[in-house]
Amino acid sequence: FVLGLWVGISACSEDKLSGYASDNFIYFNKPATDSTIFSFAYDKSKTEGELKLKLNIVSGIETYDRLFQVRFLTDKSTAVEGKHFKLEENAQVVLANDSVAYLTLKVMKADLNKNAVKAVFQLVETTDFKVGIPSNSIARVIISDQLSRPEWWDSWHETDGLGAYSDLKYQALIEETGVYDLTQDKDGGKLTYSEVRVIVLTFKRALALNPRTDVDGSEMTVAMKG
Repeated sequence: FVLGLWVGISACSEDKLSGYASDNFIYFNKPATDSTIFSFAYDKSKTEGELKLKLNIVSGIETYDRLFQVRFLTDKSTAVEGKHFKLEENAQVVLANDSVAYLTLKVMKADLNKNAVKAVFQLVETTDFKVGIPSNSIARVIISDQLSRPEWWDSWHETDGLGAYSDLKYQALIEETGVYDLTQDKDGGKLTYSEVRVIVLTFKRALALNPRTDVDGSEMTVAMKG
């Protein structure tokens, strides 16, 4: 039953990509409506940072590097290339023997002054890849110097990790642990699940020793057991 269910789900996803059996496709791992946010508020001393946008591939594994391509949409963006961001060298490469890719951006603080800017990128067809799912062909990046809910603080954190989000609680996490990015390695980050768990429980113990009040007047709590 499980095998049959998996096959059915896979078929439904691949049916969205016309000719998937003979062509190679690439698309961002989330739809254009879901923006990725990079904030310099995590570390006020930083003026530059790195952001990786994950892409999925419908293709066989190859033993050589392959190229994909994105176009910066200036008419839909408020960010300025070379001022607020630039594409890192070899940023648009699917490495040999890999089934996912990352678009790497260098982001710059520039003159944000509490104003966020938006950079919009669109995948274009190359000799190696056609553009996959249309709703995932565009990526929107928000660059800010204000604290905002990070992408990794997802529904899992709400129920089993850090608990409910607030800017004040996020700032407390940074102050107590010195960590602002809990992206797991499976999502393109640097932390294993075990390392994330240690950080979350460290924050939980810190709140137990020195309780803090959240924005709604309630005591800050952490959902993770332990």
